[in-house]
Amino acid sequence: MDILTDIIRLMRPQAISWRTVDAQGRWGMSVPCRDIPVFCLVVTGQCWYVPRHGQPLLMRQGDYLLMRATARYCLVSDPDAIGTLHAMEAHVASDEYVRWDEGLGGDKVRLVGGYFEIGPEHTALFSGMLPDFLHIRSSDEEAGRLSRLITLIGEESGWDLPGHDLVMSRLVEIMLVEVWRRPLTKIDAREAGWFSGMADPNIHLALQRMHADVARHWTVDSLAKEVGMSRAAFARRFAERVGVAPATYLSNWRIALAKDALINSERPIIDIALSIGYYSDSAFSTAFSRSVGVAPAAFRRARRSE
Repeated sequence: MDILTDIIRLMRPQAISWRTVDAQGRWGMSVPCRDIPVFCLVVTGQCWYVPRHGQPLLMRQGDYLLMRATARYCLVSDPDAIGTLHAMEAHVASDEYVRWDEGLGGDKVRLVGGYFEIGPEHTALFSGMLPDFLHIRSSDEEAGRLSRLITLIGEESGWDLPGHDLVMSRLVEIMLVEVWRRPLTKIDAREAGWFSGMADPNIHLALQRMHADVARHWTVDSLAKEVGMSRAAFARRFAERVGVAPATYLSNWRIALAKDALINSERPIIDIALSIGYYSDSAFSTAFSRSVGVAPAAFRRARRSE
């Protein structure tokens, strides 16, 4: 079982909300805070990314920035423009953009930024699987595949050809896989999370086993045997690397699958329950209600009435 394929299919990323920025000379833009994953790529020229806290970052042509969630930050031609933007921010609402441009010629810059549109039932899961902050430089040796893909996305974002939505949807899926693939080779073992678990061969194998047969009655003992570890060592390492116990991870994934089936299919609730490892309506309803806050039937009715 390819876990990334499993996850991408579940989340069904359908589109990106784009914002294209063309600037020249001295300029700046203040971007409001977002609680969803956002990205920015430099199509032409270069600019500075300046967070509210932390050091400015120079982004060159072909660079890609992905942030799981953001406080307000600035994109500027040079760090000296920050003072002008901060003064302008005082006069706008917290969710509004601020744009300043001297319009005096100079080097041209084109940026493409936006956010991933994922169903609200999977937003938390999606965000939890992304790194807090990822800067991929076009000069990085291993960035070649992603850089070529970013070029295609940048081109497609400026066109309105037949099949545009379909092409964008496929490019988005491929970009997500490439972004997820890359950090696995550069994980700090001290940082718990999905990436850390995927970077550990034994924990990766355990995750594969769970995804391949989600309905199986998995226990810590059976998973430990699958990966050739003692029960205690496996439980400890899984929690250290992934950040939750094996049973919690499995339960979270089962609930994500259940949400998807309740929204996007007409399958009876008992069939959904059996397919993900619950052997009765009551057991499934109890687990689902504990996780989501409402019973499966109520969740289905509420989502379909939206």
